[in-house]
Amino acid sequence: MPRPLPPDGGVHLVVRQLRLIPGGKPVVIALDAPCRRTGGEWECAYHIIGLGRTRAGRGRGSDGLQALQSALLDARRALEPFAARLTWLGEPGELGLPLPVPDYFGGEFRRRVEALVEREVEAEGRRLKARALEPAEAPQSYRRPRSSTQPGS
Repeated sequence: MPRPLPPDGGVHLVVRQLRLIPGGKPVVIALDAPCRRTGGEWECAYHIIGLGRTRAGRGRGSDGLQALQSALLDARRALEPFAARLTWLGEPGELGLPLPVPDYFGGEFRRRVEALVEREVEAEGRRLKARALEPAEAPQSYRRPRSSTQPGS
């Protein structure tokens, strides 16, 4: 699928393609490169194409990275009402745009939340590993029926 062009005819910085389910119609999220505005603030435009009307907006920040992060969050919020009907990498409801850990409550709060997320990720990894190492139980159709002559019957 060709990349849609930004309104100014330039090139998007990044593009992600989601799919509508059912049917697989593409939904494109495109972010432009952050740029500095008059006055020093930065902004980063985003565009969502494929959900009827084009949705667009701008994330703003004190630098280009913060503007890019803000645009990603704003794009996620614009897609949330459609999330159940979208898929990324085949998982229904998955946009591939996780919520960021908020930092506006200060560094101590952010570190606590990050540590909590890390603990949960490690616990889920251990759970999945243990599950993968469990011996597979044979389906009922493959189990040998006990005969009345076998001990323990």
